[in-house]
Amino acid sequence: MTTEPAPPRIVREHCNSCLGWKNHLVVHEERTGWTEEVDDRAGIHIEGGHIWTMYRCLGCDDVRMKHANWFSEDVDHEGNVNVHHEWYPPSITRHKPPWMRSILPFNVKLAEVGPLTLEIYGALAIGAHRVATMGIRALAERVMVDLVGDKGTFKKTIRAFLDAGYVAPFRAEMFENTLIEAGHAAMHRNFSPSADDVNTLLDILEGVLNTVHYEPMRADAVRRTIPPR
Repeated sequence: MTTEPAPPRIVREHCNSCLGWKNHLVVHEERTGWTEEVDDRAGIHIEGGHIWTMYRCLGCDDVRMKHANWFSEDVDHEGNVNVHHEWYPPSITRHKPPWMRSILPFNVKLAEVGPLTLEIYGALAIGAHRVATMGIRALAERVMVDLVGDKGTFKKTIRAFLDAGYVAPFRAEMFENTLIEAGHAAMHRNFSPSADDVNTLLDILEGVLNTVHYEPMRADAVRRTIPPR
């Protein structure tokens, strides 16, 4: 007698590569549990468990794992047991900037800011929005000092950066009074930005990085292909 294979389990989950909710195949699942007697005579015990599930996106084949854990004494106001979930790698809602995925020639300055950029994205993915905002402020300072040098005070460095034309005049106030000020507020005034706030700050900063480093690199690659007069 042969046993029919179980039908594949298809569920809807968030995909980090597609950046959206997609059908996923459940590739494998492991369950573990535990029980501890609290009162042998009264038959009182506590228990908990873990579920490790591996998923593969049916759109792009990206693979992720979800860890679910529960504890019998962790309940909501209606008495239902809370189940906590963690994803590996964490869920993201934003693609890395194009210069981190580019196959164009190596750019030293972009490579130098790459690790900090990844840390900012990692903080955004786990909901550490204040940490991400502080990182954005630190990255902005790094870019400014690289391009115009340290002018002694942060305010003078910002002014030299803006005066050098690295930020378009109509974007200068947005850069200084939104991006930089948000970083100050997160560090010193208990500012707690939302995910949308962090994404807006990243849009501003990545726009600067594109202007001063990535777009010139791309333009130079195009220039080299133009036939001479």
